[in-house]
Amino acid sequence: MTAPPPSGPASHRLSTGTLVALGGAGLATVFLVLVTIAALLRSGPDGASEPPTADASPTTPETTVEAGGVDDEPTERRGTPEAIDPPPFPEPETLSGSGTGDTLLDLGDPFEDIRILSFRHEGEGEFMVWAMESDRETMNRVEWAEGPYEGRRLLGPSFQHEEIAYLSVEAEGAWELVVEPLTAAVPWEPEDDVFSGSGDEVVQLWWAPNDMDDLRMTYEEEGPFSVRSRTLEDLGDSMVLSDGPLDESAPLREGTVVLEIGARRGGDWTLTR
Repeated sequence: MTAPPPSGPASHRLSTGTLVALGGAGLATVFLVLVTIAALLRSGPDGASEPPTADASPTTPETTVEAGGVDDEPTERRGTPEAIDPPPFPEPETLSGSGTGDTLLDLGDPFEDIRILSFRHEGEGEFMVWAMESDRETMNRVEWAEGPYEGRRLLGPSFQHEEIAYLSVEAEGAWELVVEPLTAAVPWEPEDDVFSGSGDEVVQLWWAPNDMDDLRMTYEEEGPFSVRSRTLEDLGDSMVLSDGPLDESAPLREGTVVLEIGARRGGDWTLTR
C-alpha cells in the first residue's frame, strides 16, 4: 500500500477573472487618490472654493470715498472755462445821431478807446459808414451794407487811425447810429457752451478761454462771414473770413475778451466752444 504524500500548506491558483477584478479595483483606488490630491491643490491652502469659470458674469468693484477725500473734488472736463469778472472797460456816455442821406456826424471829443457802433438803415440802396480823425484827412470804413440793415460793429483805433472824431455816413434813406460803451456787448455766459445769433454782432466773453482751444463757427447763409477776436492789448485777430455757408474751427487765443461777428447780409450763425 502506497503512503499518501506528506501534508503541507494548501496551494490555491486564482482564476483569470479574479485577477482582472483585482486589477480594476487597484486602478480605481489610484484614480481616486489622484483626484483627491488635485482637488486639494486647486482649493488652496485656506480651503477656498474654485475660481469662477469663463461663463461667470464680471462684477464691478465698489468704491467707498470717505468724506473730505480727494474724490470729493469735482472733475472738470477739458475746455470747461473759468468764469471771470467783466473787464474794467471805460464807460463813456452814449452818443447817437440820425438823419437821411449823406451826413458828417461830429462825435465831440475824440476818443481812443474801443466802443460799439450800432446801425439802422431803412433805405434800399447802399449804406456806408466811415470813421475819421480830427483832421478828417483819412477815412476808415466801418460798415458797408445794401438795403435795409441793422447790426453792431466795433468802433475804435486802427492801423490807420489813433483816434475817432467823426463818422461819415453815405446813405439813400433814413438811418440811425448809436455809439455805446464796450460794456453794452452781448454777454456770453460761462455756463453756456453754445452762443447763437444773426447778423453783425459784438459778443463779450464772461469766461477765460483756455489757450489754443478751438472755437467752432457755423454760418447757414451765403455771403461774407467773419469772426475777429480781441484782447485788451491788441487791435484784433481774424479767426475766419470766408463766404458762407461754412462750418470751421479755429484756435481761440488766451486773453480774448470780445468777439466781433460780421454777417452783414443777415443769417444765423453759431459759436461752439
